Amino acid sequence: MPDKTHADAIQSQLLQLHATLDHVGAYVFTKDIQGRYTYANQKVCELFGVPLEQILGKKDDEFFDLEKYNQLAIHDQKVLQQGKKIEGEEVNRVGKSDELMTFWTVKSPLYDQQGNIIGLSGISTDITERRKMEQALRDQQVLLNTVLDNSDSYIYMKDKDCRFLYANSNVCQLFALPVDEIIGKQGSDILPKEVAENFDVLDRQVVQSGEKMYGEENFFDEDGHVRHYWSVKIPLFKHNEVYAFVGISTDITDIVKMKEDFKVMANTDSLTGICSRRYLIDCAKREIKRVQRNKKPLAVIIFDIDHFKTINDTCGHGSGDKTIKDIVNVCKAELREIDIFGRLGGDEFVVITPETAIEDAIGIAERLRNAVHSVKAASDKINISCSFGVADWKGEEFFDEWLFRADAALYNAKQSGRNCVKFQE
Repeated sequence: MPDKTHADAIQSQLLQLHATLDHVGAYVFTKDIQGRYTYANQKVCELFGVPLEQILGKKDDEFFDLEKYNQLAIHDQKVLQQGKKIEGEEVNRVGKSDELMTFWTVKSPLYDQQGNIIGLSGISTDITERRKMEQALRDQQVLLNTVLDNSDSYIYMKDKDCRFLYANSNVCQLFALPVDEIIGKQGSDILPKEVAENFDVLDRQVVQSGEKMYGEENFFDEDGHVRHYWSVKIPLFKHNEVYAFVGISTDITDIVKMKEDFKVMANTDSLTGICSRRYLIDCAKREIKRVQRNKKPLAVIIFDIDHFKTINDTCGHGSGDKTIKDIVNVCKAELREIDIFGRLGGDEFVVITPETAIEDAIGIAERLRNAVHSVKAASDKINISCSFGVADWKGEEFFDEWLFRADAALYNAKQSGRNCVKFQE
């Protein structure tokens, strides 16, 4: 009677154990020394699509594609023949399914009382979806890296201490360093001190403000040439604090140079290289504002070429252009650095003379008049000369009014026989 009670207790425990194993959410099984199933929980039955009695005594080739995927068999042999405990992935196709499944499996040898291996126990977890997600993430990472590394922009990620967490290939090329020598470094670890001081200015503003930042940044390349970048910095938050930021910097050096070139073109007379009409007027207005503050004298000289139409008609327009350029060159040699020299148009020129009283401005005009005499025309029958009008700024008058008075003095010089200097009170 006690033996029956003991047997019933063991049977009850086995039933409880089987019930527990049927609900563990993993594939639990045992095999004999020949690799035949001696136990399989409910989840294994569901995987194979057959009841337990159709599994017991069968080998894996009844359920898996061992011809093509034999990792499962290799693991079994190591456990059954060498007594090794195996932990690792097993990939296989179940039954006639076209879908490959991935399992994380732990297999251990089973021993009899004499210590002989009599089989194995195993527990497998389906990690197919996890591996698919991991592969999808890897594919996305490859795609992202491909996009980032083939972007024209410099793309990077830094932590709140401005240490690089990521750098695309353009950043590596810019620093002439492999990516592993950039990650974890600050600008001061990579760049010369004088360059690094301004390298993180926009970065620090992003971290401190927690706001998206835009701005132009400058960086010297290996040849010492300044490069201009338009940068966008986007903060990243964790627990309501900035822990990192992403930066996208685009090289706008060519655009900046083009802008500067356009500015020079707009400010420079194309024939002579001196100030254009527009830039000359802008400079004159700035000088007027400056004089209003410092109360220093200011004068303007206006002059044109005497009988310029005759030069064009007699020698041709090409010769006329050469005469204009020659006159500009000899006049530039007589002017000071602070003087502003421009062409109003045609053969008419203006000189703004800062910090210059009317008497000194007249003296400058006389020097220019004498210098012009050295210019030779294409025809020996023509002598080159210019007529000059001078006016000082009276205060509280607009540039147009001031220039009008100088132009009146120029008209007076023309009426007085040309090749002379007149000034307007």
